[in-house]
Amino acid sequence: MKKTSAIIIFLCVFACLSAQEVKPEKNSSGKITGKDEVVSTPFFAGAVGWAFPFGEMGNRYSSFFNVDANLGWKTKTNWLYIFDFCFQFGNNNVKNLDNILSGLMTNDANPFIISNEGTDAGVVAYNRNLSLSFGVGKIFPLWFSNPNSGLVITLNGGFIQHQIIYQSTLGRVPQLEDDYAYGYDRQMRGYMTSVFLGYIHLSKKTYANWYAGVQGYMARTKMSRKYQFDLMSGDDKRYTDYMLSAKVGWIFPFFGRKADKIYFY
Repeated sequence: MKKTSAIIIFLCVFACLSAQEVKPEKNSSGKITGKDEVVSTPFFAGAVGWAFPFGEMGNRYSSFFNVDANLGWKTKTNWLYIFDFCFQFGNNNVKNLDNILSGLMTNDANPFIISNEGTDAGVVAYNRNLSLSFGVGKIFPLWFSNPNSGLVITLNGGFIQHQIIYQSTLGRVPQLEDDYAYGYDRQMRGYMTSVFLGYIHLSKKTYANWYAGVQGYMARTKMSRKYQFDLMSGDDKRYTDYMLSAKVGWIFPFFGRKADKIYFY
């Protein structure tokens, strides 16, 4: 997780340093005339949000955090083309943890997993989701917005993987380390589609560009592990997973040096 978080932070910092604010020139009177025009530009965007799972995923996890990194292109006709990478993780949010790890737990009234030191290992578990998708969208300007801003809708399709990550907080548990963890992680893989609906704001002020909205996901997944210790078998069933995520993001467009206004001298 630390390595992935560092990569995401690096990308955000790199985009901030690379994106330069365009400062248009003024005429002798100091006035700028002309109207905003629709622009075409590549961009980088980063977003954070909170996701609520449903379906089979909802049976396994409670809500969790998500981070998105996007590379895209906006055209002069307000079409969007986007590559999206999404990383999601929770905080001790696995619902059926006691059932999955029952074979490792004591038979006490309050069962726990014994560590190498002979004490409660303090095992917690959370989901880790990764997805990569490509999307096409459209911006619909509103009466109060400039022609590059407005309601936005995108449709994405791609690949998703989610699994359980175990962490012992009080002592070592070899049964949940290294390759042994694969026998309990319920790793699922499959294809996904998603729809985003929200509002996007783009202007010449580079650091004042943002978007916010809600994204719904549907995925068809199948267990990628051939064997799970608690099941004493694999699982060949296809499952349907759903997510609903509210998110807000910052956009760093690469407008270049050409301004989108007309200047008179």
